[in-house]
Amino acid sequence: MTRRELINLLGFAVLPPAMRLGGANDSAIERRYRADAQILILSIPILRRSGVGGGSVAWREWREQAGGMRLLEFTGYSNPERAAGLNRLGFIREQSCRDGDSRGESNYFGVMTASPEESAEEAHQALHSKATEATYTAIEGRIAQGHIETASAHFTGPAKLSTAQRNELFRRAEQALTAAPRKPAEFHLDGAVPPTFLQALADGLRNPAQGPLHYVYGGRLYLLWLKPTRDEGAANYFRQKGVLRGGAKVMRITGKVRRQYGGKEINFRIWIEEEAIRPLPLRIDFAPKSYLRLIFEAEG
Repeated sequence: MTRRELINLLGFAVLPPAMRLGGANDSAIERRYRADAQILILSIPILRRSGVGGGSVAWREWREQAGGMRLLEFTGYSNPERAAGLNRLGFIREQSCRDGDSRGESNYFGVMTASPEESAEEAHQALHSKATEATYTAIEGRIAQGHIETASAHFTGPAKLSTAQRNELFRRAEQALTAAPRKPAEFHLDGAVPPTFLQALADGLRNPAQGPLHYVYGGRLYLLWLKPTRDEGAANYFRQKGVLRGGAKVMRITGKVRRQYGGKEINFRIWIEEEAIRPLPLRIDFAPKSYLRLIFEAEG
């Protein structure tokens, strides 16, 4: 798949014939979320606010006898009216092909608002901005047998994003990435083709008891660990909200990721329906900054 074909998918263009959903071998599921925030000092929450933004997760598959294709997508965004004027967006979409039991080519594309703030004081200074343009970071990558490449670029785009402006943002991201140099992997690829992050996470959520998984992002190799625990209290809560079918059980997945060759460890928690064929999260809990914790809660 070329960059333009992938960007067209991200811009909500019509899927190519081999990827259209709705046929006998196709499936698509999506879940939307409310985002809540907590301000932390020394890892202790000192301020909580509900509905500061939202998000969505989409899982789309097309299958055939010899293999198939899977598209995974995550979107998170702030609501400036509930987030003290703060405009933030994070988007990642990954496409992976399989040929029988083997993983074939994978592509990924992401756009996020550049957030240089490293402290609560710096974040406070970014509130109530009147700027009409914001700085974004775009990334794309391709992983195939014996070949890994990635590119990233910074660019400016509209600070406030309607659906039309989101498409314009993707077009600007494509232009910025076209001029960006292709970079090879920062490690030696030996053996099976590793997946991208969302693909590895999806496989891990289906079988969270397995050992550490490898994935590639930005030309670097990472390790992913997942530890499952049954959570009866969460199951009752999500049943009452109407987002979990009666009798279904819930697993709380404690996860962490780290670069294989050093780097900071990142921890997170995800709640899923136990034994779900496509385990879209019921809740996502992580801290993107040392002073900020975000909880994405499934909407009924």
